[in-house]
Amino acid sequence: MGRFLSLPALALTVALAACTAETPVAEHLVVDGWIEDGGYPVVILTSSVPVGDEPLALEDLQSHVLKWATVSVSDGENTVFLTGMKNDDYFPPYIYTSYAMKGQAGKKYSLKVRYGETEVSAETTVPAPQSLDTLLAVSTLDGYAIQARFQPQQDGYYFFFARRAAADSTYLPCMYTLIDGSAVSGQEVSVNMMRGFEILSSEEYGTGIFKSGEHVSVRFCTMDKFSYEFWKGYQEEWVFTHNPFFPALSNAPSNVTGGYGAWVGYGASFYEIDIP
Repeated sequence: MGRFLSLPALALTVALAACTAETPVAEHLVVDGWIEDGGYPVVILTSSVPVGDEPLALEDLQSHVLKWATVSVSDGENTVFLTGMKNDDYFPPYIYTSYAMKGQAGKKYSLKVRYGETEVSAETTVPAPQSLDTLLAVSTLDGYAIQARFQPQQDGYYFFFARRAAADSTYLPCMYTLIDGSAVSGQEVSVNMMRGFEILSSEEYGTGIFKSGEHVSVRFCTMDKFSYEFWKGYQEEWVFTHNPFFPALSNAPSNVTGGYGAWVGYGASFYEIDIP
C-alpha cells in the first residue's frame, strides 16, 4: 500500500535548488499543514535539505523530520496545541494533529510553530464546500477515468483528490484537475480525473487509470487563491520535469512567515463511486 509524499517534498526544494556543497545555506523550517471544513488540523514539519555531491536517499529525508516542536492552531476564539504522533499513512510518517478542533467554513485559522529558537506562523481561511452536479466512471482505452461536472463560482478555486479503497492509504491529488472559476465564466465544466498522484508508489503514473471493480472515494475541494497557486506550481513541475523534488521553473509559493511551505484551508465534499 503506497503512502502520499506530503507537500514538504516540494517546499523543501526551495532550499534544495539554491545551494550546493560550495555555497551552503542555513536550514529552514518547512510547514505542510491543512485544515478542512469538518476535519481536524494536520501539520507535518521538516527542515530544508542542503544538497551536496552525495546522493540523497529517502532515509536522509527522514532525518529532517521535526518531532519535538510546539504547534498551535487558533480560530480567533480558541487555541489548541497539536500532538505529534507517528502516522504511516504519510511520508514523512509523523504528523501533528488535535481532535479538539474541527475546521468550520468561513473561519480564519492561525498556525504557530516553535522549534528551538525558530518560530514561524501562517494564516488560512476555510472556504465553503461546493457540491458536484454529476460524478460517473467513463471508459478509456486502458481502463476508466472518473468524470465530475459542476458549475464553478466566479471567485472559486477547485481541486480533486481520490483514494482507492484497496490501494491508497489516504487521499491523493489528481493532477490536471485544478480549476480557476474566473477562467470559465461561470459555465458548467467537466473534469476527467485519473487516479491520485503518488511519488513513492511502485505503480507507473503514466495513464493513471482506475481499474474495473475498484471502489474510489473522491474529495472535491474548494480553496483560496494562494492554495491554488501552490498546487499549480507543483503540477507544473510535474508536467515539465516529472520531478517535483528539484524545481526547474520557479520556487514553490509559500504563505509561511519565518519559514517555507503551506498552511491551507479546504472546503471539502466527499463522494463514493464504484468502477464498473
